Amino acid sequence: MAENNETRLNNSLFKQHQKFGFDIMEYLAQFLDYAELKEIDQQAVKSANDPYQRITFPDKSCIRYTSWDNASKLFYINLYSKPRKYIFELDLTRLVCIENKFTWYLAQPKNEKSKKVLKSELNELIEHPDYYVNKVNSQKEMFKQGRKITTNEKGFLLIKDGSWEDLLKKLGTLIREVCKEHNIAKLSDENK
Repeated sequence: MAENNETRLNNSLFKQHQKFGFDIMEYLAQFLDYAELKEIDQQAVKSANDPYQRITFPDKSCIRYTSWDNASKLFYINLYSKPRKYIFELDLTRLVCIENKFTWYLAQPKNEKSKKVLKSELNELIEHPDYYVNKVNSQKEMFKQGRKITTNEKGFLLIKDGSWEDLLKKLGTLIREVCKEHNIAKLSDENK
């Protein structure tokens, strides 16, 4: 198992997705009011064990870039309200990059308030196209992570064949709206 984990940690796709997560966290910390980006936990990064990095808010809510299930699920960005109530997740293994163009169908949230925001911001659930399913499942297999997706499954389309800058802007706006809906750090009082 240790050998498989070492191979996974040194893979270029692994490193690319790991960097996507840190870049997203940096952007969110700048984009969201009251957000404080904490230092990267290098030991967690080396062991692929959670959490890699956090954004905290004055009301003790947070965003965690993390792994789950003893590092079997590697790349998640999760939003927690106080006191550590899970309210939203982003699975970065569903983020596809082909020739510097990004496509990302977000999984349907379990939290009803978060689901309401995604329906408002991103419209209805859309079936995943074949090329996307194949790419995501290939990534999940390489990462040895999580349940594979199917073409029958639907997701909320965040971005299709867009730039990294457009992805960050759309994601920042979406996360801000989720924070507002859950009254994270009083962002619902802001007109940013």
